[in-house]
This record gives sequence, structure tokens and C-alpha cells, in this order.
Amino acid sequence: MNRYMVIIEASDSAFKGLLDNPHDRKEAVEPLFQAIGATVEHYWIGVGSNTLYIVFVAPDNTVDLEAISILVMSSGVAKSMEMRQLMTSGEAVAALRRAADLSYSPPTSD
Repeated sequence: MNRYMVIIEASDSAFKGLLDNPHDRKEAVEPLFQAIGATVEHYWIGVGSNTLYIVFVAPDNTVDLEAISILVMSSGVAKSMEMRQLMTSGEAVAALRRAADLSYSPPTSD
């Protein structure tokens, strides 16, 4: 299982819908994530912005992850959406150690 963060810039119509019918969107989106075997850990809204942050844990399945992106973007509630896989600081240290074992020739090293 991997951890991801979705960053959504919500549309004006999304906020209008929430003004007309105030409710907890975390509860509303959980079934979507559960349908792909994911669990929503956090659902945050940036103060003074229209940015939403959703952190979830999901199996490594790019088709399901892209399907969520397509569904959300096609709904009109998002002006933009980014999905990023997250790693722990321990995983970052492992990646740094692994990088030390690899070799790479950048284009400027002729």
C-alpha cells in the first residue's frame, strides 16, 4: 500500500454547492476511495483558499488512481487536480542510499 496526496483547486460551483448544502466532504468522498481499496486518512481545506488536500492509502494501481482523477476532473468540481505519491523520511533515506549505489552520466559530462 502506498500513501498519496491529492491537491484539488475547487471550482466556484463546488463552493456554491457547499454553501447551498453544507456537509462534510470527507464522508462524501470516502466511498469513492473505498471502491478502489483505498482509505482516506485526511481531508483538509486550505484556509483562505479554494484548495483541498486529501491524503489516502491505496494499493499500487495506476489505472484506479487515474480513474479517480478522470472522474473528479470530468465532474466540474475541480479547476485542477494533482496526485502525488508520498514517502516517509525513512523511505527517503533508503532512496538516498540506493542512489549512492547507482551511476548516471548527465548530458553535460561528455
